[in-house]
Amino acid sequence: MGEASNIIKRIATEGHKIQTCPAKVVAINEQGAKTLHDTTDAYTVDVVRPDGALICNVRLKASIQNKEEGFICVPKLNSWVLISIIETTETRAFISQYSEIEEIFLRIRQQDGAVAVEDTFLELKANGTETKLGYKKVETNAESPQGISRSYKNLAKIVFGEDRILNVKFWNEQQETTQETRIAHDNVKINFDEGEGYQANLNAESVTFNHSNKGLDFQLTDKFLVKAGGNNLKTELDKLITEISKIIVVQGTGPNTGALNSIKNNIAAILTE
Repeated sequence: MGEASNIIKRIATEGHKIQTCPAKVVAINEQGAKTLHDTTDAYTVDVVRPDGALICNVRLKASIQNKEEGFICVPKLNSWVLISIIETTETRAFISQYSEIEEIFLRIRQQDGAVAVEDTFLELKANGTETKLGYKKVETNAESPQGISRSYKNLAKIVFGEDRILNVKFWNEQQETTQETRIAHDNVKINFDEGEGYQANLNAESVTFNHSNKGLDFQLTDKFLVKAGGNNLKTELDKLITEISKIIVVQGTGPNTGALNSIKNNIAAILTE
């Protein structure tokens, strides 16, 4: 209680030094920016007060040293904010209110029960054009004179943009796309293995499945299209019926060409080339 009382007394006697004032954002120091505190993932801004004073590295989160987690609002460049001084030190400040926001960023460390998993994170980013929900993993932890430099690799991501398209992607350890699904108001596309595996395309007019490397194609419109290894099912059935029609029987009853032609027409009503 004694320490708390001292803090209250100091605030009461030195309250005039604790300030909140308007300022204009002149620089945004996001991931990878160089700051006086720590260079790799600080998320700070530089602002100019109305009296012309420049204040650098104004915090966007509680601790710029705790780089891996937190909720961050990134203001728009040249927008006005309110900055508050930390412990009467004018060179240490944080943004307490925003007028315009460029991006909202949330990173949550994965939990394994009560224990935080050090190298995997959930990320949420939102701005005026799109929202991203990502799951990523630390790829490198390199020591540098400015601190620890980290790079990340994607594991999964969901993106919804102003074009009203929802895109879902998954990656493997080699950062190769293993599956991507694109959902629009009039179309759904699914690709595996960066387009080298199976693909599906669904819309109001057709449903298509294929695998280009294996020569497989299936399409549904008003008819069916079936291909495998470069061969078309309808074409091959037509050839079969044509060859059967050529059979000449010396004794007995030969092929009923009328019935065969009727079958051929029925196949044409079901299958397309």
